[in-house]
Amino acid sequence: MDITINDLDWKNILIKKYRNYDLNEVECMLLFVSDAVLNVQSNTLITKEVLAPYMCISDELDLALSHLMEKKYLEIVNSNGSLHSSIDNFKQKIFDDAIKDISLKNSSSYLTGNSDSLYGEIESIANRTLSALERDQITAWLRSGADQGMIKEAIEKSLTKTGKISFKNADRLILEMERSQSRKNIGASTVNEETRKREELRDLIINTDWTYHGDK
Repeated sequence: MDITINDLDWKNILIKKYRNYDLNEVECMLLFVSDAVLNVQSNTLITKEVLAPYMCISDELDLALSHLMEKKYLEIVNSNGSLHSSIDNFKQKIFDDAIKDISLKNSSSYLTGNSDSLYGEIESIANRTLSALERDQITAWLRSGADQGMIKEAIEKSLTKTGKISFKNADRLILEMERSQSRKNIGASTVNEETRKREELRDLIINTDWTYHGDK
């Protein structure tokens, strides 16, 4: 099941992130009101006169509208010869940015947790503290897709009696194991894995607190 823009509330995201899009509170509210109007009548051309009955301010409306149109957050589109306003592209941008933010956060948390755990295990194998460069190499292996089992096995096989790790040999062994694993997976269906990933990301989107909590 694909994740779509309907799987999250773009308004809650914008409340927290509006300054990232170079918007102020008036412009943010203007977008919300415009969306409500367009949901009732999709072929409406959003103007100051259309918005005025729903907003207390008046002097700032023209400037806010101009800014939104300049940024292409509020656009005028031509549908079958009829002009009307739309914020669909901006909604899509918010959705795309949210997916990227969540994916990066999830990936960073995953790597951090796995790196810290793996450092300790390898230090136990080598019976010494890893250097900063050695930790960077281990993290690089994780980022490349190598799992912990591969890395630990390669380290064990590349460890000298003095506790020195031959990272050149370890890198070669990890590459060989990755190639071997790839050959085993040839022809295997990835549908279940892709579905699992989508469901996990959907859960992250639903459970993420998108309300504003101050500067971040």
